[in-house]
Amino acid sequence: MTKKGLRFPHTISYRLTDEDFLKLEQEVNETGLTAHDWCRLVVLDRLNQEYALSRNERFLFAQVARIQYLVSIGFQMLADDKLSTEQWRKIRVFAKENVNVVAYKTMKDFRSRTASEGRGAGSSR
Repeated sequence: MTKKGLRFPHTISYRLTDEDFLKLEQEVNETGLTAHDWCRLVVLDRLNQEYALSRNERFLFAQVARIQYLVSIGFQMLADDKLSTEQWRKIRVFAKENVNVVAYKTMKDFRSRTASEGRGAGSSR
């Protein structure tokens, strides 16, 4: 994992319970990394990325994004007087089966809005 020319002079170590170590091994097995490398990447990602979310946070975000999607579509269809029971069922099924897509698009939209707000605020000064 270390790249030629880079120095990593600091070491961090810690102990885990058997239960926590088993969880770590299960998570790491899917990546092809060592536990050490995986933990290092997780820490660096959390430090360097404002949007790094834990597994529970990702789950909650996905559910909130799904709710926002359903509410916005539902109210728009009601306002347009186009909402039928069958259409609503299809929309709910789509949102349930594609919750990760809905969450991804919500996060992408949020990032693009915050990036453009940042550029707009800087250019007005």
